Amino acid sequence: MQQTTLFEKNIDALKGVSYKELKDELLKIKVVHKFKYEFDPKDTLNTNIIDLQTQRKMYQAPLRELEESLEPFKDEFKRYDALFFYGMGNGILYKVLAQNEKHRRIVIFEKELELIYMAFNLIDFSEALLKGQIIIIYTQNYDFNLATDIFSLQGVVLFLKLYNLRIHCAYYENQSKELKHINEINLQAIRSVTLKHGNDPADALMGIENFTLNLPYMLTHPTFKELLKKRKNKGKNAIFVATGPSLSKQFDLLKKYKDNAVIFCADSSYALLHKQGIKPDYVLSLERITNTSKLFDNDFGEFDKNILFILFVLTHPNTIKNLERNKRAYMLTQRSLAYSSYLDLKDFGYLGGGMSVMNMAHELAITLGYKNLFFIGQDLAYNEEGKSHPDDYMFAKFGASVKSKKRDDLKVTAYGGKGEVKTSEVWMLFKGFFENLIAKQPKDVKFYNCTEGGARIEGSIEMPFKEACEQFLSKEVKKRLPKLQKPSRKESNEYMLKAYEKIKKGMRTSQRFIKKSKKIQKQLQGLTRGVQKSTLDDINKSIDEIKKAFDSKKTLYFKELLGPSLFHQELQSAPLYVQNFNNEGERQNKLMAWISSHEAWLEEIIDFLSIMEEKMKADIVPLREALEKRKLL
Repeated sequence: MQQTTLFEKNIDALKGVSYKELKDELLKIKVVHKFKYEFDPKDTLNTNIIDLQTQRKMYQAPLRELEESLEPFKDEFKRYDALFFYGMGNGILYKVLAQNEKHRRIVIFEKELELIYMAFNLIDFSEALLKGQIIIIYTQNYDFNLATDIFSLQGVVLFLKLYNLRIHCAYYENQSKELKHINEINLQAIRSVTLKHGNDPADALMGIENFTLNLPYMLTHPTFKELLKKRKNKGKNAIFVATGPSLSKQFDLLKKYKDNAVIFCADSSYALLHKQGIKPDYVLSLERITNTSKLFDNDFGEFDKNILFILFVLTHPNTIKNLERNKRAYMLTQRSLAYSSYLDLKDFGYLGGGMSVMNMAHELAITLGYKNLFFIGQDLAYNEEGKSHPDDYMFAKFGASVKSKKRDDLKVTAYGGKGEVKTSEVWMLFKGFFENLIAKQPKDVKFYNCTEGGARIEGSIEMPFKEACEQFLSKEVKKRLPKLQKPSRKESNEYMLKAYEKIKKGMRTSQRFIKKSKKIQKQLQGLTRGVQKSTLDDINKSIDEIKKAFDSKKTLYFKELLGPSLFHQELQSAPLYVQNFNNEGERQNKLMAWISSHEAWLEEIIDFLSIMEEKMKADIVPLREALEKRKLL
């Protein structure tokens, strides 16, 4: 089969990095060896495919099977936003389905490159490919990172509960191993995406509260802008010290080579390194809970000199107190979350997607220009004794004995690719972030996993720590890490005034949102009591408006708090949303059920925002007092 104009058109429509490998592979094909078409000259829809290896036809009756396959999508699945299929087939099914604009994403998995090639020569998918309505996955290129990207897409992410991988036709039924593999990747990605959206408003509120209480400290300490100005591109090699159970075996080597690379250390590794007499250059922390503060409840005296402590501003205030008490050099930066975006304090920087302190360190080091990244103690798994941390770790006993509320019975490929190790959902999330960031880095940035234990991090270069030290760290380097300057009084005044005004404005927006939510709640109560003053369409419109408000910059102030609640509300409502109706009576019944399903959510909005309003009245006090002390209020 020769390449046609349709093929060229479809190839040109494969945009983006994720399609590069598929595009390259398709362009290499000159002759199709495994399959051939069987055309019906009277009807192009009646096109069959013959497997030349088995002489088996893909369809018994192509046109009839197409009609049967389409039948459920005329009613039951007519309004589904996302559809997932295994098997390209002749491609005609997907061309027809794409005519329904309700199907915003049609994801097709296929392991035979030639079948994709043949479909591209037969059918024009270009428009659907360009707008992302049709997504074609060559399964040889499929992994957790790509799956996470797909299940995070608009048109997919809110319909995770409806995920179902459909088989294109009976021909594909004997590929159960491949189907199982894809399903496992997809389900793992769905869990990861769901976890990233959060499910605990109390945790979100804690972060917002800590952020607000810590603002006077962040705004009077060095900025992220200053860090980059003084310390970017000051070295090539960086060692990262995590707190997995394998860490202890690396201490002797780390002592020997500690002066030959910049050392990034997790807060949980800080006391362990002090005990070994190994001074890190950076100690990082991101947790918002009280327990993390205990990691800094110590006085190491001279050891802390020239160490820079970098923490997220949402850290617990006790952490700041412990740093202040012992006069440690520190700076606070921001997570890429809604509240920090709202305050718009860009000079203090943002570190984005990481869920663990080593994810944070990884991202920071790349931002600072380090090229060779050597990780030790990054197990992301339990060891053979079931331990999650080294024996000397402060919370080792606690960590080993208490299982996560999330799944801790997962297994993943072990370091070195031999066998499997037990891990947890949370560690899988950390692992996924590493893999995602590794995949997106330029070729000159190398991630060396020198842990020599735990879980394999896909995309990393596995290398014994001794070998890495001898190959890259044989020469002592002069660590050129200039001291950072704090903002001038004038600059910090401007930062504080801006933050204060934004928070006060956010509080007013919150009050209006509560008022609007109560109004809709009253309309709903009228429905349940039979006192219907508003039409169902009017109430539905009000609910839609309040959801759309979450896309406004004004509501960024509380989006972090309400975002998880809205996300899970949408997930729960998805089956009702896609339910089809055939007449006005059915539409009204669906609308009534849809509106009623939002009653508890509206109550949550009112409760959460009311709690936040009361909390913020107290949390803003330290910032207000700092401004009053400076005679700015």
